[in-house]
Amino acid sequence: MNLYMPVLRRESEGSMLRAARAICALAVAGFAAFAHAQDDLPGRVGRVANVAGELFLAPQDKPDAWNAIGINYPVTSGDNLWVGSEGRAEVDFGAGQVRLAGDSNIHVSRLDDRNFALFVAQGRVSTRVRVLDPGDTTRIDTPNAQVAITRPGLYRVDVSPDREHTHVVVREGEVNVLTAGGVQQVLPGQSADVDGTDPRLATVQNGIGIDGFDTWAADRDRYYSARANNYNNYVSPQMVGAADLGQYGTWSQVPEYGNVWYPDDVPADWAPYRNGYWVSVGAWGPTWVDYAPWGYAPFHYGRWVFVGSRWGWCPGTFVARPLWAPALVAWTGGPGWSVSVGVGAPVYGWVPLAWGEPYRPWWGRCSYGCWDRFNRPYAVNVAVVRPSSPPPTFYRNWNAPGGVTAVSSAAFVARRPVKENLVRVPREAVASVPVMSGAPLIRNDVASRAVAQRPVSAPPAASTLQPAIARQAPQSVSRANPAPAEQGFTRARPLTSTTTPSSQQSLAQPQTMRSAQPQSVQGAQSTPPPQGSPGAVRAARPPPTPRDLQSSQGTPHTQQTIRPQTQGGQPPQAQQLLRSQPGAQTPPHVAPQGQPQGKAAESGGPRHPGEHAGRESAAQVNPGDREGQRQGR
Repeated sequence: MNLYMPVLRRESEGSMLRAARAICALAVAGFAAFAHAQDDLPGRVGRVANVAGELFLAPQDKPDAWNAIGINYPVTSGDNLWVGSEGRAEVDFGAGQVRLAGDSNIHVSRLDDRNFALFVAQGRVSTRVRVLDPGDTTRIDTPNAQVAITRPGLYRVDVSPDREHTHVVVREGEVNVLTAGGVQQVLPGQSADVDGTDPRLATVQNGIGIDGFDTWAADRDRYYSARANNYNNYVSPQMVGAADLGQYGTWSQVPEYGNVWYPDDVPADWAPYRNGYWVSVGAWGPTWVDYAPWGYAPFHYGRWVFVGSRWGWCPGTFVARPLWAPALVAWTGGPGWSVSVGVGAPVYGWVPLAWGEPYRPWWGRCSYGCWDRFNRPYAVNVAVVRPSSPPPTFYRNWNAPGGVTAVSSAAFVARRPVKENLVRVPREAVASVPVMSGAPLIRNDVASRAVAQRPVSAPPAASTLQPAIARQAPQSVSRANPAPAEQGFTRARPLTSTTTPSSQQSLAQPQTMRSAQPQSVQGAQSTPPPQGSPGAVRAARPPPTPRDLQSSQGTPHTQQTIRPQTQGGQPPQAQQLLRSQPGAQTPPHVAPQGQPQGKAAESGGPRHPGEHAGRESAAQVNPGDREGQRQGR
């Protein structure tokens, strides 16, 4: 047997070498796929959901180019927003909403699938966080502090015009306020004040206020809560713009497509992607902005089909975090098409993608995972139709009434309203329409936008105003899997917290407003400091009378102090006004490392809404099985 040992040894070594090479090849391929996926554009883009008065936007690369924007305008990373003195606005970012009072000046520092960060240079900002899954981060920076939101809830941050005072209010949820001296925890019913350009600690006190801006924010919260049941059975609550579908349309079942939504009160000749205009947004390029109050979700997700005698929108199979697209259309026309339609200039056209037709991202940064998320929920056979496949030569909606929409090159580039600048395409010309391989180019020049007028006077863009404190990466809700540090930021050190048994008992009851001392954390004092020193808890003023509350609701800048509810008590009248509706209540506390997490953790149940919503590409079911899938979640 010794004669065979060298042969067996050589065969064993050869097998091991081949296995090692295979593992290396798989590792290289996996790393390349991961790197490609890292190049994908964000799958979440916000939307101007409500606006009154003047709202202006300036991109980060042109901070002086303020232009007025309106309903349904996309909001993404790098955008600066400024609200006129008499205005107010709301931005829906899928996992919640940000509301801005007059004279507010903010910068959207980061908005992607898992992270949301704002810099408030000045003004009053109310933020409703509805979903904060493990791995998600939500953060609000100010010139002299950083507010890390650690639980879903309702928060307000005010920054003075001189940018030296920050006021933080926690109505529901929990935040950590970071200053140069350390981190301090602020609980429901508490507020924190940070003063100066280089503050050491925040002053945390019991008691919160209410004014007219809070009343408007509460009304907007009720708007979303009242409509949640109208769309939760059909689409994900994290689909931006889904809350408006129930008010402006009706749902029905079609065997071929599953759930179909039909818009109400539209003209007989109405067609998708016609009542709006095109703009250029970041790396995505041409992006559709619709004028209809419901015109966001149906034009950035799903597919359009012509059923019977009207257009319907198909959201596809249920996806917890659907992938946003600038417009789900195929492009036609070009310079060679001008003669066939009788227009002397180049003509560009588009057709809404139908059920089963692939969406081909025209910006060139889409991995296989991105391709799958754009197409699999809409009956596209992604195993056969790949990004390298040739584009279709025929689109089903070409034959639908109004299926092809076209404008001249001049109207397209100048962002003119499409409906007023239509180029009529004869039906016989549709058969010979050339198919474009990508989208037309729009100059990324905000000065050419015809949709707005520049403000006479405007503040410096928030992106140009640097905070005074050292900036840190947002801390993930999942302590074991923190988000990677942002460019220009350092990773935050793990926070250590000491919690007494009595405070643990109060933290396990999220629906009760509690009065508690700020928790001791790294860099802060371990014992409550004396009155008057930084970090001291000041006593709250007596609660207001009903007459005081009634007189304060119409005064935007006057706040009435409300004593936080103690355990076992009933909420005050003003706090009852601001309490969210069912489905958006404060979830149980997510404790720091090594701390108990309440009854929800002991029972294995979800610690907050949306915890089991899954990742972006998961949770897809057949149209008829959505209800069972939702119950299983």
